[in-house]
Amino acid sequence: MNRVRKILKTIATSLLVVLVLLCVYTFVVTDIMKKDYVNVFGYTYFVVASGSMSGTIEVDDIIFVKITKDVKKDEIITFIDDDKNLITHRLVNKNGDKYITKGDVNNVSDDPITKDQIVGKVQLVVSPSFILKSVAIFLIVFILLALVNFDQIVKKYIVKTPTKGNEKLPDNIFASPNKKYEEPSSGLTVTINIGEMEKINKDSEVIKKEEESEIFRCDDYFVFEPSTSKKKYTFEKETVDLVISVLKCKSSNLASARMNKKWLTRYQYVYKLCHMILYNDTQGLISEIANPPFREIYDYDLDKMGLTEAIRNRIYDLPIHLFLRLLTYCILYNDDEMFDGIYKILKYKMMNDKNDTFKQISSTDRHSMQELKSLIAFMKNVSNRFDKKHVFELDKIEKMVKIQNY
Repeated sequence: MNRVRKILKTIATSLLVVLVLLCVYTFVVTDIMKKDYVNVFGYTYFVVASGSMSGTIEVDDIIFVKITKDVKKDEIITFIDDDKNLITHRLVNKNGDKYITKGDVNNVSDDPITKDQIVGKVQLVVSPSFILKSVAIFLIVFILLALVNFDQIVKKYIVKTPTKGNEKLPDNIFASPNKKYEEPSSGLTVTINIGEMEKINKDSEVIKKEEESEIFRCDDYFVFEPSTSKKKYTFEKETVDLVISVLKCKSSNLASARMNKKWLTRYQYVYKLCHMILYNDTQGLISEIANPPFREIYDYDLDKMGLTEAIRNRIYDLPIHLFLRLLTYCILYNDDEMFDGIYKILKYKMMNDKNDTFKQISSTDRHSMQELKSLIAFMKNVSNRFDKKHVFELDKIEKMVKIQNY
């Protein structure tokens, strides 16, 4: 859908630029250089000022003329008369090197002209009424499309919706006959300052980059298509930044996040998933994601909440550790529906991961493993900074996962 919009926008912009350049070019050639007509790739154009060709060409019609001296009898030609006027009449006869023209409604022929006086022959006539009718029809069609939902029409007939089985995310994972359910909030347990939390994240990013620079020095890291890896990491970073930007825009007035029991449960849940991936506990991971400790919600407007189809498809292509990073940010910004939408994509992708390429991080994928460890460090730093009541209990979760995978 976005691709179609971009294409339409590009076409409209290109046409506008061409028209502006054409106007400027015409002004320079005719008004400054004082030439009789312009030459645009072998063609020129004029506005008809008289009715001598009425019935074929009317007053104020725009004629497009192919610049050529090769003209035949009965063709409509444009020429320059002895008084330096541009005339468009029909060629009625040729007498040696003299050409005889005549307006269709005139009683007498024009004075004979020579071949040098001929500009060219008329190829196209466009009337102002045709232009106005075209604009009117376009506006009517545009209004009708707007009334009957233009986006749906484009999706159905121009950008055809992929058939079931090829689509990345079927809509039924976001919709259910179940009523929307939200867990009741308990009393506040932890207050997280958004500004300070962002500073912790930036500090974690600096440390991660320093550690990554050491990893990237290894010669064997870039054995397989380094340019492809770089492109992939750029796409992943852009997608994460995009989702986080949406969260920040939606919570622009949020100065501090309220970590009540509901959000604390989700925070601990994501932290546990991180360690399951770290210790390669695939079966435990499947079970945890299939049976989360919270209720899912349904039937909300995905586009309105910021999860447009384009963003959902971008998220779908992310590796699992970046899903967990996005879920963490949804928790920290207290965004129920965004958390639920991203979680549903994670769950759907997990259940369709037949080859375990999504559930696991390869032992050779040091970049992803470093990203995962960076997220774990960030979550612990947030806990250490704001959890004065010791309610997060992240150390217990970490120990429990270690024991289970011993």
